[in-house]
Amino acid sequence: MKLLQGMMKKEKLVVILLLGLLLLIAALPVKEREVPQMLSEEENGTEQEKEQKDWQQQMEEQLEKVLEKVKGVGEAEVILTCEGTEKNLVEKDEQDTVYTKDAKGNQIPYLTSQEYPKVLGVVVVAEGGDNPVIIRNIQEAVQVLFQVKAHKIKVMKMN
Repeated sequence: MKLLQGMMKKEKLVVILLLGLLLLIAALPVKEREVPQMLSEEENGTEQEKEQKDWQQQMEEQLEKVLEKVKGVGEAEVILTCEGTEKNLVEKDEQDTVYTKDAKGNQIPYLTSQEYPKVLGVVVVAEGGDNPVIIRNIQEAVQVLFQVKAHKIKVMKMN
């Protein structure tokens, strides 16, 4: 009888130790694995709009910087109006889209080329915007950069 009671104590002790070990393992933090995600149509659309705005803003800023370096222009501000959005042409294998993985492991469509939006008009406000020679130089620069006709470029004097 005493032998049976001694074994019961040992079994209870082993069970308690195993339960404690199980609770300890369950309480340890677990690192979540990143699951590769494909961009949904909505996210892709908003991302394209964001990229288009970024492209437009980048072009405005670059044109401002270039114009400000030209003698007689002075400080300048530029506004571009664009048609449509940036188009990304995706590689397809027969009917399925070809994907690549980015640095984070996310699947993204493989792009064969990008088309930027067409610039429809440009407004430039510059300190030297009252000088006809400066106006003509600004118009020619915009025509060369964006293939915009002269009547779609407006140069004005800054206050």
